Amino acid sequence: MKHVLAVTGFLTVFFLLCRDQVLTWPYYYDEADYLYAVSLGLQANYTDSPAQSLAEYIRTGLSASKDRAAISAQIRASNDVNFYRHWHGPLYCYWLLALAPAGLTEYTTRSLSYVFPVLTFLVIYFGGLWLLPAGEGYLAALLSSAFYLWSYATVRTNEIAPHALFVLCYLVALGLLMKWRSTGSDRYWYGAVMAAACAFCTLEVAFVLILVMLACAAMDKRLTDARWMGKSLLLFGGSVMVLWPAAVVKLTFIKAYLFMAYLALFRKSPWGDVTFLETWRLRLTHSPWEWVLLGVSLVLYYRFCATATRRLLFPVLLYAGLMFLAVLRVNTDTPRYVLPYLPALHVVGGFVFADVLMKWRPIIRAVAASGLCALLLWNTTSQILAHPILPAPRLAAVLAALRERDLEGKKLLAPQADLPMIHYYLPKISTRGYADRDEQSALLSSEHFDAVLYPGESVEIATF
Repeated sequence: MKHVLAVTGFLTVFFLLCRDQVLTWPYYYDEADYLYAVSLGLQANYTDSPAQSLAEYIRTGLSASKDRAAISAQIRASNDVNFYRHWHGPLYCYWLLALAPAGLTEYTTRSLSYVFPVLTFLVIYFGGLWLLPAGEGYLAALLSSAFYLWSYATVRTNEIAPHALFVLCYLVALGLLMKWRSTGSDRYWYGAVMAAACAFCTLEVAFVLILVMLACAAMDKRLTDARWMGKSLLLFGGSVMVLWPAAVVKLTFIKAYLFMAYLALFRKSPWGDVTFLETWRLRLTHSPWEWVLLGVSLVLYYRFCATATRRLLFPVLLYAGLMFLAVLRVNTDTPRYVLPYLPALHVVGGFVFADVLMKWRPIIRAVAASGLCALLLWNTTSQILAHPILPAPRLAAVLAALRERDLEGKKLLAPQADLPMIHYYLPKISTRGYADRDEQSALLSSEHFDAVLYPGESVEIATF
């Protein structure tokens, strides 16, 4: 009964936190691209067709052309499904494909995205009970759940994007990896391998999880066990073949890593104009007490944690550290980009505080745990109140204005940021994007367009 009450209480508070956080406007930018990929159908996403071959993809990347907008327009015209998924795996698109027949609104579809945090919370809560002794496990379950489910990043992330699903996959893998290290039972290892395959079919940064698993196998002297490693590779490859056969047959996954390398080496600010310092100023000020408590938990981990707890949490902490470095260059104010590593730190924080508090008297332990949960809840509540979701009427107005002008079959020049939305909702308009006024002028002087959409909050369209 106490677990039923705890789970119900956590979810009730979570849904109260989320009730005014769901975005209501049309699918925009990344969201529109993901939904367009879904519109291509199950077969297209399962087989990665139509799409550039790996050789064509490499030739395009090495071409002398510096006109990214022209390349983008060419690929969009070909309905390249990898491009529209942003070179991520298709697992998240399967979820969207399952929802597609219902014809849901943007608000409802985004609201249903919270199913992944809910499932992840259940993994964290019951994982704590499963991995630790009764009293400590219950305390770790409560504290880790509060860290994760009431986190500002978790509450604010409801965009159509695969990051929340990736969290679910990697935390399942890490939980099974911890259980394998504590029991030695290979069934947990093989379960972690399958979960890692799911993560691999969701986001390309799953390579960090795979490296952590290999590191743990090396520490336990299992990498030299040819039979064991062979079974692991077959299980991983077989799982990927079932979920994303094109990753193996067409080597599609290589495109994602080449694109990551391109962003890291050649694009100055691919996620927007936010600087590194501004990114971290926003993250720390949007969730100050959460980061403070996580920092305290790291100190406690190294200074006061029991050896058994440190060994149990080592894979999770290693994963969080390596993933932090892997995505360090992602400078953006969008909360979902901390999800590849922040929930792992939530687990570390909850387990570490539980380990330390178990050394205290029950009454002090209960007061301290309640205080931690209250502080985390107040942290997120205060930030939600300070940063309400504001309406974005321009997006719907742009679509309405374009429909009124009946531009089907005609050429439109539009701001690059608006292009994915227009392409998804009005695919019969041939749309070309421009980055700034200079590029707009250059394109107007070199090509014929039937209409131009100008940037700005007011919707201004010129027709010719």
